[in-house]
Amino acid sequence: MAQDLLLLGGLVLDRYFSVTAWPRRGQDGYFSREETFVGGCAANMAVTIHNLGGQAHVVSCLGDDPAGETIRRYWAAHGLSQRFLPTRRGETGSCLVFSEPDGERTFLTRKGVELAFPPDLAAQVAAARPTWVGVTGYYLLGEDRGRVLRTLSALRAQGTGILFDPSPLVGDIPPAQREEMVSLAHLLTPNDSELAALGGPERIPRLTAAGKTVLWKQGSRGGLVCAPTGQFPYAPPPCTPVDTTGAGDSFSGGLLFALAQGRPLDEAVRLAAWCAAQTVQVHGPHGFWQREAGTPV
Repeated sequence: MAQDLLLLGGLVLDRYFSVTAWPRRGQDGYFSREETFVGGCAANMAVTIHNLGGQAHVVSCLGDDPAGETIRRYWAAHGLSQRFLPTRRGETGSCLVFSEPDGERTFLTRKGVELAFPPDLAAQVAAARPTWVGVTGYYLLGEDRGRVLRTLSALRAQGTGILFDPSPLVGDIPPAQREEMVSLAHLLTPNDSELAALGGPERIPRLTAAGKTVLWKQGSRGGLVCAPTGQFPYAPPPCTPVDTTGAGDSFSGGLLFALAQGRPLDEAVRLAAWCAAQTVQVHGPHGFWQREAGTPV
């Protein structure tokens, strides 16, 4: 699997509701648009890598329910890898996404079988030899998180690079397992709130002293790359935001793609920021676009 990428994160169905104004608690309001997308942080990373011409394998169980079948059909229709997508008895999770006119969004998630990491799937993942593995914080919310961490430790020992994208619910991961994940990661890509859950900006010097690189995503402000060898800011490419859902995931996907190609960190970050800008300009958690002439990296 040379230069292939593994993405550990559950696939779910996203139900989108466009909201113009929030009602007061206990009162009524309106939404103007309802849509369904295949979602999950790993899904958005995988589509970004696919758009760039790479190959990514999402690791996620799918339920034996209509939602699981919908996801499988969508994945096949777009030519995305199903190598690590076993079917498991039970319901596939879902996420309610409330999107506001300025592009901001609010999530409510129902967990399902996508968080299962059974022994046979763990064995398949451990036998793979990817250049990099991307891990979403969401994938550590299930009861099999210990098996996930043991498998990641084995991959790390084989020389696989590990990127940890904490995801919005990182604070719900039990502290001991959250710290174990941080210790396994070579790269961390938190946004403002996720970094706060990991200990805040004041923890960054300790992480870089331990050999880790932290890419602090700051939305429309760009971000700060903190590596053991030093730090540098990056600016976001100009764009008109439509929907910020999936932007951070797309950033991580673009970063993984570039690093797997052997690109230097600064070039990888430029591509990652460009990918995030493409994503915020489409409605939904990800879009299918082609790499253009003049694209960074």
